[in-house]
Amino acid sequence: MRLKLSILLAKLAGTLSRIILRKSGETIPGRVLLALYPKAISELAKGRKIICISGTNGKTSTTKALVSAISKLGSVTTSPSGSNLDRGVAAALMKKTEYAVLEVDELHLARIIEEAKPKIVLLLNLTRDQLHRMHEVKRVADRWAKSAATAPETIFVGDIDDPFVAHALASAAQKIGVSFGGRRHLDGAVCPSCGIYLKWNRDNYKCVCGLTNTNPDELFESGSAAYRNATLANVTGKILGAKAIEIVERALERSVDREYKGVKANIRLTKNPASWSEALQSVTGDEVILIVNAREVDGIDTSWLWDISFKSLSGKRIVVCGERALDIAYRLHVEGIEAEIVSNFEAAITKFPKNSQVHVLAAYTAFHELVNS
Repeated sequence: MRLKLSILLAKLAGTLSRIILRKSGETIPGRVLLALYPKAISELAKGRKIICISGTNGKTSTTKALVSAISKLGSVTTSPSGSNLDRGVAAALMKKTEYAVLEVDELHLARIIEEAKPKIVLLLNLTRDQLHRMHEVKRVADRWAKSAATAPETIFVGDIDDPFVAHALASAAQKIGVSFGGRRHLDGAVCPSCGIYLKWNRDNYKCVCGLTNTNPDELFESGSAAYRNATLANVTGKILGAKAIEIVERALERSVDREYKGVKANIRLTKNPASWSEALQSVTGDEVILIVNAREVDGIDTSWLWDISFKSLSGKRIVVCGERALDIAYRLHVEGIEAEIVSNFEAAITKFPKNSQVHVLAAYTAFHELVNS
């Protein structure tokens, strides 16, 4: 009875948020529910097939892909906006469905596994991100490994070309390691399991402790991050009996197309070294806008800019803006690339002539401001 009353009050709070504050009302219900009934996630997860998806990059698009596949099997709940903290999970579980596909923040995953007892956990990747919150990558990997070791009933699926994901999967009683032929990792010099140097042979690694990506359970051809995440979604869906979805890489990228007074802009989310490197590979034109902010969700420390090679932008016309425009402009200058600094996106887009095709790489907060305006 107390749980039902708490859910009723939480839904009311969401409705009032939409009507009075003109907010989305999506996370408020979860906040209220957990305040009134702290064990709500555990209770609401009972008797349901829960799938959790976590990683530094690609959580939202992979979750959407998996929801699409599983929706053919039965009713599914998820967080449409990508709210991935405990309040987002609680809000999603308020809906009565057979399946729940939950995008979960890397640092919150251990708690959600403990409370929700998911059937499957899909681990995408771990790279440097928001140093003020995440600290070093191994810190998160160790938490994942500990959770995997204490969840014997859960199937863990992961991309073991990432040594940190492989480290987490090694602790799991049930696991499916997936490889795409290997790839280098910025933080992959030292084995996350035993601490000695990994032996790399081109894009593949081995360690004397046994950690390697050369003996996967599933092997696929190499491809972009969007392709890899869609494939991992299909591997996960297959466990549940879902048919594979068609892999449309562009649909799985966090990007939108907009037009501003005749200037066509493709706006793509870029939030850390891995996503920036992936996005830079997609820049095919010669006109580019880079937007760097440093708010809480962006990561207030921008030192990660020095982990990225911007050589592919050489010779292009580049305009930079955002709260840390000077940071990105100087980073480019050091690499021999000059950029024009302006105060905001509105000023930046006017620097390009009508009918231009401009690639816009935008920090998390900047991306959401542009696509939701």
